Amino acid sequence: AVSYQSALAKVTGVDPKGGKVPEFDLILLGMGPDGHTCSLFPEHPLLKEETVWVAPISDSPKPPPQRITFTYPILQNAKNVFFLAAGSSKADVLPQVLLPFKEMLAMGDGALPSARVRPKNGSVVWFVDEAAAAKL
Repeated sequence: AVSYQSALAKVTGVDPKGGKVPEFDLILLGMGPDGHTCSLFPEHPLLKEETVWVAPISDSPKPPPQRITFTYPILQNAKNVFFLAAGSSKADVLPQVLLPFKEMLAMGDGALPSARVRPKNGSVVWFVDEAAAAKL
């Protein structure tokens, strides 16, 4: 994770110690049936990480247990985030993820990781198939 963050800093010219975050034009994400995205899982401590752009996770509830992931500072600074949700395994969670912003904020720490991706100066676009959208 440290090496990846260093590579991002070198490529983007943004110093992580300066408090700034790189701005990506587009980040493509998927969503798991539990509402996770990247390797940000419900109720995991990484949901609160705000100091690094890329973090290691050694206790992922989904294999493989050891991964690296972008953190919310990167996701929230993107110009555009596109999500893909396909399959009936996403149907139960998709309505929770697509709650209006006000309702999501009211959930506090209970908000699902995919729902928390709300770029501050960008947009989120969802691409879903019929099976994933069945309960909308």
